Amino acid sequence: MKSIFAVIVIAFLVLPSACKKKEAGVGAGPPTIGNIAPDFRAKDVSGNTVSLSDYRGQVVLVEFWATWCPPCRELTPELNKIYEKYKDKGFVILALTPESTGTVKDYIKEHEVKYPVFIVARETIKQYGIIGIPVSFLINREGAIVSRHMYTPDFVKELKIEIEKLL
Repeated sequence: MKSIFAVIVIAFLVLPSACKKKEAGVGAGPPTIGNIAPDFRAKDVSGNTVSLSDYRGQVVLVEFWATWCPPCRELTPELNKIYEKYKDKGFVILALTPESTGTVKDYIKEHEVKYPVFIVARETIKQYGIIGIPVSFLINREGAIVSRHMYTPDFVKELKIEIEKLL
């Protein structure tokens, strides 16, 4: 059952952008480092709506992930540690997934996720040019994208260095 769901979600993330003609600036790839991050609206698991622009003035890690993704699951405890270490210094993680609220709530409880998790629309995924997960965008206090990371063994180490430079 989980493998069927995983295939559906992967198809949902990859196929629509691969099969449609790309319009200028829409779905043409990830936003450019140095530019202002595309704003988005998302709902947390309690139904509260936020926008990325609500976090202007903070250093933000926008993390695209899914509950079924093995590297995402491995990354959760590391992101918990990073969030706890820097949250009182003006840092926040916004974890974004297109999955159902119930699935996400269960994951948050089971894995004791400390950082905010949001359900996003497919349009947000397209805006950021997401074709694989996990992928992270680090955004400075002014709202500009500082870096984009795909998960690698050195990701956490690199991320901590970048966060400390921005704080």
